[in-house]
This record gives sequence, structure tokens and C-alpha cells, in this order.
Amino acid sequence: MTNELFRRLTTVYLGEAIRYPKLRAVTLAQWALESGRGGSVLARDHYNFGGLKWRKEMTPYATKVKYAAHDGEDFYCKFATLENFIAGYWAFLNRTPYSGWEANVATPEKFIRFIGPTYAPRPDYADAVLALVPEAEALLADVEKAEVAAVKPAVVPASLGAIVIDPGHGGTSDVSGSSANNAISASNVKEKKLTLDFALILRDELLRQAAARNETVQVVLTRTTDVNVTGKARAAMAFDHKAKLFLCIHFNGAKTATIRGAETFYRAKENDNINLEADMEFAGAVQKALFTALKTLDPGAKDRGVKPDNQGNPNLPGFGVLNDISLGNDRRQTPCRAAYIEAEFITNPSVDKLLISGPNAVQNRTAAMAAVAGACLTQMRNIP
Repeated sequence: MTNELFRRLTTVYLGEAIRYPKLRAVTLAQWALESGRGGSVLARDHYNFGGLKWRKEMTPYATKVKYAAHDGEDFYCKFATLENFIAGYWAFLNRTPYSGWEANVATPEKFIRFIGPTYAPRPDYADAVLALVPEAEALLADVEKAEVAAVKPAVVPASLGAIVIDPGHGGTSDVSGSSANNAISASNVKEKKLTLDFALILRDELLRQAAARNETVQVVLTRTTDVNVTGKARAAMAFDHKAKLFLCIHFNGAKTATIRGAETFYRAKENDNINLEADMEFAGAVQKALFTALKTLDPGAKDRGVKPDNQGNPNLPGFGVLNDISLGNDRRQTPCRAAYIEAEFITNPSVDKLLISGPNAVQNRTAAMAAVAGACLTQMRNIP
């Protein structure tokens, strides 16, 4: 189970508060079996690791997509995020064909032997899933260990240093400097879910591209679960890890559905930026990479440019996560460069199709984040 995508799913699943935690490993094993450990086209392109066919009850979690499986072409569920797949899987079991499953959760074996005959009517299905449980348990333990290690300052610095990625928003309540959620996409996906998904893709791209050049990079996420972290605490991670870069990922929304475009912000001079030129350089590199990738994917992409976080109004306080004091830049000889992406207007139906609900959405967001990763690594190579 070393597939990057499947590890990403495992990371998100570890952070989800499911009703029966003892079933986490057996369900992960089931998804490994159904998706070929994340290698199936259905998993790669549509985040459907369970082979879930489309049913009207899945409307809150998925859209439908035509897919040719081994038993012929049919409509299947397409999930916009990994979180949506996890929630959708458990909702799928609450349908009538699986009535009574919650009375069979005493052990993982009892659970899978109860749902198995309905889920995949073949005599060896439950045994096949159970055979993968030890592997799933080992993967859960390995990913949990890696996540804990990632949020601790590195004892031995990585060759390129550290970067902190901040997936915007999270949780269900606003906290100081961070709202739980702002924008909602045209297909009804919350911004907070997309920021986490894009951040996880960016993390994997940074690690992959660095490894391809025999380099190492420490990548820290301010959150890997659906929780809200204060703006000050997010920024503080840059100082804790002596990060070279701090990058926030957000999405815009608008009442006018035709508005679209990517933009990247830096801390304004009027907001006491002590690292202005370097921040502007970083923001410019990120914006150029992001927009170029989006333009390649969609000729209709718009470049909204690089902007100060007060957008030219000296009376606006800007984004708290870009505050140099919060980032610890006043205590460092080489300040951390910080930028804040608003990747697109997800209220625009064309953007929604491009990055969220369309048949190539996962590939498109991966291409966009691969470009951003390349820009970040170039920056890190040029910072002492």
C-alpha cells in the first residue's frame, strides 16, 4: 500500500471521527481491495475507492459519472474530495440493502461478513478483505507516525529546508484569524475540503519532485484533518520549523458566477512587511506557475495577478497569517517568505468543472499543484 494517493486517503481517514473506529482498518482494507490499493482508474480519476455505483442517496456526497467496469458500463459515484468519499462510503451503507449492519460491528470480521454478500456477492469476498487487514493496520500506523514526525521540528535539516503549507479554514466554528469556511463551489463542495485536498497533493508533489533530484525537503501542513487552527498558530509553525517558505491555499467565491481567475497575495508594505521584496518574488513565482498551469488546462483561465494583502488600501489590515511577527520573522536572520494563493473562483461553473466536478478534475488539480511545487522548490534552492 505505497501508492501516494492511497496514503493520502489514509492520512485523511486517520483524521475523520467515524462512529466505529474499530472498523477503520477493515474498511481501509476493503478500499484497498476494491481500488487495487488506489491504482484503479475509478480511484485515481474520481476518488471512488469503494467501487460505489451511483444511487440518488449519494447526492450530498458525489456526482455521477459513466464508467466502464469489469461488469460493463454504468453510472458510478465521483467524489470531489477524499473527505467526501469517506463520508459517502458510510452513507452508502445506510441504504436499505445494508439494513442491520450497525448490529454487526462487534468485530471487524463480523462487520465485513455481514455487508460482504451484498457489497460484492462472491463467496471469498470477506476473506479477501480480511487478508488485507494486517497490511491496512500497518499502513495506518506508518502514516500516523509520519504525520506526527512531520509536525515536529526536524533534528537534521532537510537538504532544501522546510516549507509550511496552510490549507485554509477547517472545522465547524470560526476561531481567531480563521473562519471555518467561506466559499462553496457551484457543485456544493466547501472550500475547506478543497484546500486540504490541494494541500495534500502539493505536499506529495514537493516530496516527489525533490526526490527525483536526490534532494530532501521537509513539508509541514498546518492541518491534515477537518479542524480549524487559529491564524496565529498556523503562522507560528513557520518559526517552529525554521521554514524557508509559508504558503496558504484558499479559493474565492462570488455572487456573480462568471467571475473567475487566480491571484496570489503578499504582505503589504503598509502592513509592516520586513521581507517585502522576497515575499513579492515568492508570490510572483507561485502566481506565474499556477496561472500558466491553469491556462494550459483551460484557455479561459484568468490572471488576476500578484497583490498586496491590503489590495492597495493602506487602511486594510491584510491577512493575519502573513503577519511577520506571527511568522517569527523578527526573530530570524533569514525571514520566511510567505504568500497566500486564491487559486480560483469555485463559484464559477467552468472552474467547478475544471477542478472539482469534471471528469479530469483530479488530474487538473494535480497538474496545477505540480507547477506550484516546482516554483516552491526553485525558491528553496535559491534561499541560503
